[in-house]
Amino acid sequence: MVRLAQLSGLPRLRVTQQVSRGSVAPATVTAIARGLDLDPLTELSKFHQFSGLVPASPAADELPSFIATPGLLQATVHRLKSVITDEAELGEETYDQLALNWFALADEGNLRAHIQQELGIAQPTLWKMLRSRLREDVSLEIARYANFPLVSALVVSGVLTGKEAGWDADCRSRWVNNVPLGQLLAVAEKRLHEVGKQERNLEMFENHLG
Repeated sequence: MVRLAQLSGLPRLRVTQQVSRGSVAPATVTAIARGLDLDPLTELSKFHQFSGLVPASPAADELPSFIATPGLLQATVHRLKSVITDEAELGEETYDQLALNWFALADEGNLRAHIQQELGIAQPTLWKMLRSRLREDVSLEIARYANFPLVSALVVSGVLTGKEAGWDADCRSRWVNNVPLGQLLAVAEKRLHEVGKQERNLEMFENHLG
């Protein structure tokens, strides 16, 4: 147990408790797999809950969510100037608002009710998860509902990296460079609207405190 904890970079107590009770968290499985130089997706798929996992790049409908707002806006400006955007310019694939943005792209208006019906998770609890960490069973249910690749759910939940999920190395930059400009502008407009709303709420809160 000590050696596994050292290799995975996890606290020894966490590894010991999870293994001893026979309920190891998915993130623990993938961390140990990395430490042992094993493929995290392959090891995770050996468990019944994740037996249907196959490598896949994000679906086109969900791909914008894996680009943080600064990278997305920069790529939009590049398109307007007929400049190619490199993958590295888009930043990290995971960021603070990822789960919220991903959920928004998956939701056609009934997703909150669907999650409550299927998993018994009340909407306030769901919104808390979306703003902190989205539990794996919830993210997988969202992916099934939206017909997104299941591995996308585990990237959103922080269990796998995009590379481990089987993403094409340039899938995000290929999207921003080739999607119709009108569609890219529409996505950028929605992001700006959300950023503006958050900033206004923050200013109102600070003014109220002042």
